[in-house]
Amino acid sequence: ARAWPDKPEQAEYLGNAAFHRLFLAPRQLKPLLVVKGSGIDWFSVSADWEQEGLKLTAADLQRLAAATSRFVKLPDAGWVELDTLAVQDAHEAMADLGVDELSAVPQKIGLEQAAHLDESGLKRFADSPEAKVLRQKLANFEGIPTVALPQSIKADLRPYQKDGFDFLCHLTEMRLGGILADDMGLGKTLQTLSWLAWLKGRNGRRPKPALVICPASVLHNWRREAERFTPHLDVLVLQSGAARHNLRKQIPRHDLIVTNYALLRRDLEDLQKFPFSAVILDEAQFIKNPTAQVTQSVKQLPADQRLALTGTPLENRLMDLWSITDFIQPGYLGTQEHFSQTYEPRAEGPDAVDAQRIARRRLSAKLRPLLLRRLKQQVAKDLPDRIEIRRDCELGEAQRKLYLAELRRSREQVLQTVAEKGLAKSKIHVLAALTRLRQICCHPQLVGNDSLSGKTDTLFELLEPLLEEGQKVLIFSQFVQMLRLLETECRTRQISTHMLTGETKERQVVVQNFQEDGNAAVFLLSLRAAGTGLNLTNASYVVLYDPWWNPAVEAQAIDRSHRIGQTRTVNAYRLIAPGTVEEKIWELQQRKAQAIADVLGEEGFAKSLSQTDLEYLFAED
Repeated sequence: ARAWPDKPEQAEYLGNAAFHRLFLAPRQLKPLLVVKGSGIDWFSVSADWEQEGLKLTAADLQRLAAATSRFVKLPDAGWVELDTLAVQDAHEAMADLGVDELSAVPQKIGLEQAAHLDESGLKRFADSPEAKVLRQKLANFEGIPTVALPQSIKADLRPYQKDGFDFLCHLTEMRLGGILADDMGLGKTLQTLSWLAWLKGRNGRRPKPALVICPASVLHNWRREAERFTPHLDVLVLQSGAARHNLRKQIPRHDLIVTNYALLRRDLEDLQKFPFSAVILDEAQFIKNPTAQVTQSVKQLPADQRLALTGTPLENRLMDLWSITDFIQPGYLGTQEHFSQTYEPRAEGPDAVDAQRIARRRLSAKLRPLLLRRLKQQVAKDLPDRIEIRRDCELGEAQRKLYLAELRRSREQVLQTVAEKGLAKSKIHVLAALTRLRQICCHPQLVGNDSLSGKTDTLFELLEPLLEEGQKVLIFSQFVQMLRLLETECRTRQISTHMLTGETKERQVVVQNFQEDGNAAVFLLSLRAAGTGLNLTNASYVVLYDPWWNPAVEAQAIDRSHRIGQTRTVNAYRLIAPGTVEEKIWELQQRKAQAIADVLGEEGFAKSLSQTDLEYLFAED
């Protein structure tokens, strides 16, 4: 074919029918995309391959469906030349609809799959009465139906959150699983709880419970959010400890069951005995490995519907997405082998880039009915200036043992001191004991113990996706030694790190270095040293590693980022170890907010304590 244009002009050329068709009277074969018919919410489309005098068999059409090269040998018709530009254009058009090939067999497609097509997109289809009907339907198509929010929901959903709720309800009506892949901090939990409230009302008097599987760090967040936004839902939390074995008997009497990924592997056989209305995976990237035990376990849970929540549906490779999709809608993307061949083509040469681009478009369109993702910048107008989120940090096993031993020792010592001197004269002893317990919650190394820290692990779980996005993060702690431990760990992980404490001499230079750092970076800040006088508006994420005695000081820390000049929503995370003095101090803060509003630091906190508060802080529960 390359030499043919250079042939001698004077010679006479003879050949068989195929040679004649390819070279003597060349006619390129090209596909015609045809709308074949439509229904209320669907239409069908196929690729017609026609060339005068050429009869194509079913085997020929099947071979053409995936063909992209210029010359193709068909099983029955022999060699043909394709109009490669027309073929590529047709592949792109079908990819936009989520169709894998240029099939001659009509492919049925949901109307929402074509809702994004503009006039140039519609022109790719042959003009026909059916195509005109499709144009009219698309003009009248209003998208996913809106659903009235249940009156039992105690929250005002932002516009994009209401859209997310409608999307989840639509999935239920279509009997599909789904992936809610909104950016971190956009309220996936609230949208899901609203949907579960609707699901309970829809399923009548005997609704099945729903099961949420999440990381241990957000286990109790689900309970708290449900109590706040959907208090009519009865929530049962199954956490580590022997008590959960008896609690499982109560599953049918609750609306929402919450457990974590680590326990699921142990409890799978028991959980399989219960029918669930929905199984919901929070932080669904936990099942990104198709062969992992946790992935195999979640697929064995019986449920009417499956939902995955994740801010990072694609972490390292496309197969992550296959694994999550195969959980929510088994078989939807085919086998792993089919997925790799279709969406990760190994094409080489000049056509490779186009093949990969079309494959990505095809995958994006294929997932459109099941996946909803909104980025912060897309919904910025609906967001508040500041979002504050509590993140629970479970202590490691050795860390918890150390904590409990210190709690018992401190309790005995503090209560004896109070009995002898009275509460007013014992505040130094009380604060010293509380500080030591809080240090253990931060990291056992702060009290000279070599155990690992569950809180530090949770921090880096939180940081990983933020840094991958290129974000800058402020991390506050009141313990300078803790900041140094974090600095060492950040350096080990090759994270760009800056630090400011009371010992820092050139404060403004350090701040400027952070502000001008072109990489994703972490700024470690001492709560006392950096609480005032700094403006760090190029970071929109703040982590309070350990809770301070007074909420006003924490608010000042968050304000380092949330200042005039900040154009993005500030997301502030409070890391709290549940079941420890950290959580109890936080709860007392909520109750006594007014009492200590005008007094900063530990002195104000200590002055506000009663004997009952003291008993509560040092209780072993």
